[in-house]
Amino acid sequence: MSKSLHGRVLVLDTIKNNLKSNEIDITQPCADASITIGAESTANARIVTIQLKDSNGSDIDYVEQVGITVYTSSAKTAFAVTGGSTGLAAGTDGALLAVVAKKFFLATSESDGDIDLAYTDTATETVCIGINLPTGRIVTSSAFANA
Repeated sequence: MSKSLHGRVLVLDTIKNNLKSNEIDITQPCADASITIGAESTANARIVTIQLKDSNGSDIDYVEQVGITVYTSSAKTAFAVTGGSTGLAAGTDGALLAVVAKKFFLATSESDGDIDLAYTDTATETVCIGINLPTGRIVTSSAFANA
């Protein structure tokens, strides 16, 4: 059964810094992310580790869905040209669905906010990974390229 928010009293959850109405979160606790790009392996792959965080910088403690975009730079003004030879693939934590092959994905975290991916490129395209958070904010990695 769904609950209406009409006529409810708003409460500020001071621990998570979000608004609640009748115990329903109405603001998005997932407000930040950290992205770590691993070193290139001999197989032209890099491990990409994403940790979703709340506005206090703490790891979230629930499953969250985010968009992942592959850009040419952290300026986010252009999408990757090819997105790597095979692009991003799901790792051990979370799930990944390609929406636009090698350029835009939907990802679901584990219940602790982790998403692990692998990026493979046999060429040398410079790219940047962007996390599209539910708040509308986009957090980007540093630009990187394989040798």
